Amino acid sequence: MGDFCNASTCGGFLRTPDGTFTEIPPDSNIPFDVNPAGAITGNWCEGQGCHGYLRSPDGTFTSFDPPGGSGYQYTSPYAINQAGAITGYSNSGGCCHGFLRAPDGTITTFDPPGSTFTTPAAINPSGVITGQFYSATGKHGFVRIPH
Repeated sequence: MGDFCNASTCGGFLRTPDGTFTEIPPDSNIPFDVNPAGAITGNWCEGQGCHGYLRSPDGTFTSFDPPGGSGYQYTSPYAINQAGAITGYSNSGGCCHGFLRAPDGTITTFDPPGSTFTTPAAINPSGVITGQFYSATGKHGFVRIPH
């Protein structure tokens, strides 16, 4: 998994163990993480912003954004776990909030108390999310435990 650019476009690719390369549409996308089943998450950009995506192991591409965004949208999914839960951040409803996209597609936004910018970085098999956030007092780490 990675990204590439040529003179006119950037895109993602998947390299299988046998060395085969498969382009991940659409153009202007950046894959961020792949789970053991081969599902990939990342974002793709166009004139109205950048949107999250899930590419299933069979190649099905699903675009998503957390609710509440208006104007220029920016969704950046950083991590996907074995079950297909995705975490990252988005400017939906103001900048910038963490989100969890459940395997069924339900999206929940979250922020640690006092956060002005939440950046989830990882999600484990149990759904525990770790990352960092900024507040009036500086940068902090967080752990979000599922309810």
